Amino acid sequence: MFWQSGHVKAVKGKYQYLRSKIQSIGTRSAKRKLQTLSGRERRFQKDVNHQIANWIVSKQFDLIALEDLTHIRKGTKNKKLGKWSFAELRQIIEYKATAIGKKVVAIDPRCTSRTCSRCGFQKKENRNGRTFTCKSCGFQIDADLNASRNIATFSRSDRSRLPVNQPIVAG
Repeated sequence: MFWQSGHVKAVKGKYQYLRSKIQSIGTRSAKRKLQTLSGRERRFQKDVNHQIANWIVSKQFDLIALEDLTHIRKGTKNKKLGKWSFAELRQIIEYKATAIGKKVVAIDPRCTSRTCSRCGFQKKENRNGRTFTCKSCGFQIDADLNASRNIATFSRSDRSRLPVNQPIVAG
């Protein structure tokens, strides 16, 4: 199950459009308007982060595994969500989960979307955009769903059982 991000992308797109229009004016009043717009966008983002965190924490699981997104900005192509505050989302999830007795672990994201969640075969060519197709067993699935299955598997494993060059639980 994925968080439906259509509304968020639409709102972020609206803010991006308004920001570019106001920036092209360049007057002092336009700069004040940009500050107001920035505050509104920030509050929207924080509210959505709380909604996402509540949705995740409300699930029946006692362990929540998240990708360690420390270096997510490198090579980001999605302009609307590229400036999203993933660190803030992680902090909110961690404090809400801790408050109700759930554990949160961070998983190294390397190769989570290139490794087959069915057979464990890892190759860069397995992922092609949004689609994952294993070059070994032919398993085909949404690339993000495949990665999330790998993250779930890695969060339940201990380091000694993981194959070489596989993501491990951080910390």
